[in-house]
Amino acid sequence: MIQAQTTARTFSKYNVLAQPTQPMNIDPLTLSRLAGLSNQKQWILFTAECPRPDYSQLASSRISCKKIIHMKASQKQSEFEIVMKAIQSKNASAVIASNKIPLAEQSLLCDLAVQCQCEVFFVEGKTNQYH
Repeated sequence: MIQAQTTARTFSKYNVLAQPTQPMNIDPLTLSRLAGLSNQKQWILFTAECPRPDYSQLASSRISCKKIIHMKASQKQSEFEIVMKAIQSKNASAVIASNKIPLAEQSLLCDLAVQCQCEVFFVEGKTNQYH
């Protein structure tokens, strides 16, 4: 009985509820840029509307996975608002959002990111959202 409890505690630091991941449809140039940004002190944030980051894809591109955060979906704010706040917080070297954000708003976010010394990337959003 004690052995079973010890084993459970050993693995409790891992997220056993994490869903399996698949590589995202991100061009190699973006992955290369993210590798450089992951060496900064700030975070790389993925919005909830993006697929869950795939460790093997990121690690093979030399992206420091210790700096990756996949944000939880908000019930009150749009993805646009969340990205805007993430950029303005200056806690992120990069924010990755879905390309479901309208082009005019994407342009505004890119301009804001330049002002805040952050980079924003838009990737193909989740195809299915079974949570």
